[in-house]
Amino acid sequence: MRSLKHLTIFEQDIRTLPSALFELESLESLTIQVADLEELPADIAKLSRLKSLRVSCGCYDRPAPDYKVIPKEELAFRNVPPAIGELHQLEYLDISYSGIRTLPPEIQNLRNLRSLDIVNGLIESAPEFIYTMTWLDRFLIEDKPFHLCNHGDD
Repeated sequence: MRSLKHLTIFEQDIRTLPSALFELESLESLTIQVADLEELPADIAKLSRLKSLRVSCGCYDRPAPDYKVIPKEELAFRNVPPAIGELHQLEYLDISYSGIRTLPPEIQNLRNLRSLDIVNGLIESAPEFIYTMTWLDRFLIEDKPFHLCNHGDD
């Protein structure tokens, strides 16, 4: 498993990430799709080869007939850890449907970052430091209608 390069976690009941995840030293791409995530731990910095990180809350792999999507204002996932700035190989960061209101200034340490998408969150405007990140090819803060992540039989 230590040589694993791409990992997708799609499980509505996961709220915390296992510590073993951060021992996957060859990981280049990580996608996390959950109903709600308590936090993105500072240990994310241990994934030094990570090039792509996608985190989406509001995802249900087997929704019950009476399920209700957690309103983003009530989501536990509200902060991006400053340790994100230690992911020097990161090229793509996408955070969708979250309770995040601000981004840590350490993001400006990501000199290889080309695309930064914060979609359907609670950030109302771009932080000032974003405008100094001239190496970005794409920056998107957008509040669009909720889209259920569902890999059902449709």
